[in-house]
Amino acid sequence: MRVLQVVADGTPGGGTTNVLALSEDLLQHGVEVAFCSQQNSYATKHAEQLGAEIVGELDFFRGRLDRRTVKQLADVVASTRADVVHLHGGRAAFYYARGQHTGSWRTAYTVRGYHFLQKPFPLRQLAAMAERRSSRMIDQTVLVCHYDQRLAARYRLLPAGRQGVVIHNGIRVEDIPARHHDAQVRRVAVLGRLTLQKDPHLVLDIAQRLSAEAFHFDLIGGGDMEAEVRQRVQREQIANVTVHGSLPRDAALAAMRDCSLFLLASRWEGLPIAPVEAMQMGLAVVVSRVSGNTEVVDDGENGIVINQSDVVGYAAALRRLADDDALRQRMTAAALTKVGECFTRQRVVQQYHDMYKDLLSCGHGR
Repeated sequence: MRVLQVVADGTPGGGTTNVLALSEDLLQHGVEVAFCSQQNSYATKHAEQLGAEIVGELDFFRGRLDRRTVKQLADVVASTRADVVHLHGGRAAFYYARGQHTGSWRTAYTVRGYHFLQKPFPLRQLAAMAERRSSRMIDQTVLVCHYDQRLAARYRLLPAGRQGVVIHNGIRVEDIPARHHDAQVRRVAVLGRLTLQKDPHLVLDIAQRLSAEAFHFDLIGGGDMEAEVRQRVQREQIANVTVHGSLPRDAALAAMRDCSLFLLASRWEGLPIAPVEAMQMGLAVVVSRVSGNTEVVDDGENGIVINQSDVVGYAAALRRLADDDALRQRMTAAALTKVGECFTRQRVVQQYHDMYKDLLSCGHGR
């Protein structure tokens, strides 16, 4: 079996991490993996190191009305002669759907979170139309959480009679180091890109509220808001925040080992991988009550879930976990169990491998 993986955004982050992990696991299962991503990207370099065949480095960010990328992607797909073309994220699917394709390959599209709800009304409608067009051109749509599956049904994003298939993201548990035994109880890891989605200014608000209580926040990740976050930290002298910037995954995980708590205050998510990694590491997690977050964290069982913009609620949850050793230990133990049951890479690669085989035998998805 030969599979072409296409991911437009090749920068470090959850989506890229998941595509690279899937590619590595497929290669170990004897699947031939070809890889196409943004030119000179983190994803391309790491895919090549894994042993994938790099078949195209395109510019997916010229603008969605620019047809050069559409033509280039169509040429890459045709020349790769894959059995399955697997598109990751809306941008990759959008460019594929606009192309002319005459080959016999099968297609899959993994939606890594529907983001159109966050757009103003006219753009929201256009984005929903683009999603419908993409899914009509695809044999199988994969959702990373049940929330997105419900959204797809509500907005009629999939072809009639189709509901897609849910495959959660996963981690290889042996890759995740345990937190240091002497990690500071009031040290909070915030792993994720500094973008509007992750709401870093809200995180700074929370940090300021807890500044007099010996809490320290480690912001691990780069992004288009990094400069303004650094400027605010300096301007307002938020001394209990360290902005680490973009780090390789191993270095990012290493930075988390000094922490006992984890915070994800996102405005929206697909199925976030960062809290899964934190749970496996042994950090107590606090997340926002949005989309896929609540499929990772069961409120009061293996973490705490807070309404997205509730600064007071986040601060209270972090304080509660820091002050109550028994609660923290109970939740981290339950979190470790859930990761093992629901979010392992072994489970994910088997589900995708089975889906590819089904596509090749049946020619369509669900």
